[in-house]
Formats: sequence, C-alpha cells, structure tokens
Amino acid sequence: MKHSSNDKLWQGRSSGDVADITVEIGQSIDLDIKLYREDIQGSRAHARMLQKIGVLDQAELDQILEGLSTVEGEIAARQMPLRWDLEDIHTHVENRLIELIGEPARKLHTARSRNDQIAVDTHLYVKKKSQELRFGILDLCRDLLAQAEKNIDVTIPAYTHLQVAQPARLAHPLMAHFWSFFRDAERLAFALDQADRLPLGSGACLGVNYDTDREFLRQELKFGSIYENSMDAVASRDHILNFLYATSVFAVHASRIAEEIILWCSVEFSFLKLPDSVTTGSSIMPQKKNPDLAELIRGKAGRLNGNLISLMTSVKGLPLAYNRDLQEDRQPLLDSAYQAELILKALRAMVQGMEFQDQNMKSSLEKGYATATDLADALVWQKKIPFREAHHAVGKLVALCEEDGVPLTRVSADRRSQAHPAFADDDFYTNAVDPTTSADRKVSQGGTARFRIEEQMQEAHRKLEEAG
Repeated sequence: MKHSSNDKLWQGRSSGDVADITVEIGQSIDLDIKLYREDIQGSRAHARMLQKIGVLDQAELDQILEGLSTVEGEIAARQMPLRWDLEDIHTHVENRLIELIGEPARKLHTARSRNDQIAVDTHLYVKKKSQELRFGILDLCRDLLAQAEKNIDVTIPAYTHLQVAQPARLAHPLMAHFWSFFRDAERLAFALDQADRLPLGSGACLGVNYDTDREFLRQELKFGSIYENSMDAVASRDHILNFLYATSVFAVHASRIAEEIILWCSVEFSFLKLPDSVTTGSSIMPQKKNPDLAELIRGKAGRLNGNLISLMTSVKGLPLAYNRDLQEDRQPLLDSAYQAELILKALRAMVQGMEFQDQNMKSSLEKGYATATDLADALVWQKKIPFREAHHAVGKLVALCEEDGVPLTRVSADRRSQAHPAFADDDFYTNAVDPTTSADRKVSQGGTARFRIEEQMQEAHRKLEEAG
C-alpha cells in the first residue's frame, strides 16, 4: 500500500506517495511528543529572531506566538491527535499552526531545518533533566547524610568478598554511598555544561542563506555558547551520550545500595527493616515482606546501561553530517531520564525509612571474628612481633575458636595461649578484640574512626552547601 500526503516538510521534489512501511519506520512522534515544550520554546525564539531580521513583521510574529501558545495548550491537554504521516513533533506543531493562523505559519520554517530543530530540542531537554536529576540526587545525599549522623555510634560489619571483614561505624558505609552519589551529581553538572551550546541556526548542516542572529537566539534560549561548526552541531549527539553515561553510572550506584538493602533485609542478615509503604507481600506466602523497590532499582541499572550502549552503537561510524540513524537518540534519552527519576524517588523513600537492627549487627561481628586484624595489629604494635608471625598466630586462634564454637571475646586464656603466649595477657587481649573500640582504631584519613567520620560529614555539609 502507498500513502499520499501534502503535509510532509520534506516532500519537495518527491511525489509524496510512499509505502506504509516508509511512514511507519520513519515516524518518531510516539517519542518526541514528549519534547513538545522544548520544540515550541525553540520555535518562539526562532520566530522572534525572524522578526528581528525582517522576515516577519510584528503582526505576523504576534500571530505565530499566539498560535504556538494555543498548540502548546492543546498538546498539554492531550487534545492533539498524533499522526504517523506527520512523522515528528516539528511537523505536528507546524501543521497545526498553519491550520490556526494560515500563511504566517508557513514562514516559520525559514532559515532552519528539522536537523537543527531536533538538536536544539534535545539540548534543551538534556539541560532541564540534568538539572532536575542533579538536584534530586543532592537531596538523596542529604538523606544519606542524615542517616549517617543518626547512626554514627552504631557498629556494623564491613565486608570484603561478602565475608565479615572488620567492625565499622554504620555511618561509614552510608557515607561511602553519599560520596558515590555526590559524584553522580557532579557528572550531571558536567552533562548540563556540555549541553549548554546552541545548535539552532545551523540549518541542515552548513548554515543558512540568511544573515540570522544566532547570538540573539543564544540569549533567548539561555545557552552559554554557540556551536562553532554547523556540521558538528547537527551531527553530534555528545550531549545525549554524556547524559546517558551520567544516568547509567547513577543507576549502577543505586543498584549497589539496593543490593545491600536486599541483603540487609533478609532473615539471614536482619540488619535492616523497611517501612511497609516501600515493601510488598506475597500472593501465596503471608509472612513475606519483599523489598521490591530495591529489586526493581537493581534491574533498571541494566536498562540504563543498555540505553547508553544503544546510542553509542547507533552513532559509531556515522559520516558527517546528519543521518537518519540519529533518530534513534530519543528512545534512550527519554527512557533513561524517566527511569532515573523513578530510581531516585524509590531510593529516597527507602533511605528515609531505614530502621537499623543494632543487636543483629553485633552478633554478626562476633560470629565473623571481625576483630582478628585488630588482634594481629596489637601484637605488632604492643608486643613488637613481626606482622607475618602475628597474622599466623591469630589465624591459629580463630581456628581454635571455630573448633570450640566461641567468638574471640569469649575464648579462655588457656586456649588462647595455645595460639600464642602473648594472648594470655588478659588486659592486652580483651582490649584488642573489643568490637566497640575497633572502629576507632582506624585513624587514617578517610577511615572509620569517629573523628574521621565527623570530618567527612563536615566536608559533606560544605560540599552540599556549595552545590546549592
């Protein structure tokens, strides 16, 4: 079957008679309808510029601006029917504007191409979403900081290889997540900065045959600079790739804390309780309280990573300047923005509702012989024993404790001395294996000692204030 329409912007020398598949595969309106605000914003600025250089008179400009407001209201109210044969948001807006105001609307496309239109739309969108997500992630950082300050005196096992390693203040892993998310906010600030270049005015690829005022457009649309090269402006999707990378790394960081939430809520760990409002039950097992939000976040990380790889692959090897392959930029951009917003909302709800189970954490510290390294270090510092010898002696003691089924804090002096004579010293030994003081021995900068965590928190407050 063939389809004929006189509404296509590209018709030109073509008859306009195209197969249905040409229409179907070429349309993007299902996606870029979400960019209608940015598209109309760009058209308003372009219309004002055309009036400034004499293409439009004031009456025509007024008609166009009024008509664009009407179109914007119709789209916002979902009153505009979407037609595949009109392909994209640009054609829908222009076609409806012609219906509303007639001839002046036909002048609006003077000195611009759909190539630089979609470029300006996506640049504006990346700027907006980068800022919104950045502020949201900074709020998440504030939530984590509040939990860290509240739980600074709670002791938790730190893990390597998912095995109990050493005691830490609970504030320490919470602050570890704080700093990774803060870097995500910085990446989004970079994405915003890189998108803060005006592509509009580049035409199809080589500029336009009009003495346009791109500086006027830059100021109207509040861009920081103008693309130096028109081919680069319409061909580049770096601004989207930067945004997709930033949201992808954010999703990975969100997935990591989500995994810890899932583990810590399990019966085997029982370190954490979440409020009922962010958990679900089971359709068959009435006792279940599932951390579904955390699992969904963990799953969405793969989705956002896939969006990044999708666009990276689409733009690989494309010749200058514009190619239709670039139409594949909208799906990953719009989806990653939306999914990142969902992840952020879900994560904030869980972090704000966290309730930690101190006694279960202390039990795991004992079961995991978490102060074994402290004991070895005490032999080195206080008994002047070489570390390798100390490491061997403590390993032997742990094996004896496992054999007897007791933690390091409850093994007898006689049994201890079988591993090393120095362990018979009660005061020395008891102080070395005390899990409540272990964390404060980690006095190196960035460590889990209380005063070092307080330093982190002070710096975190400073960074948040600086970030706005």
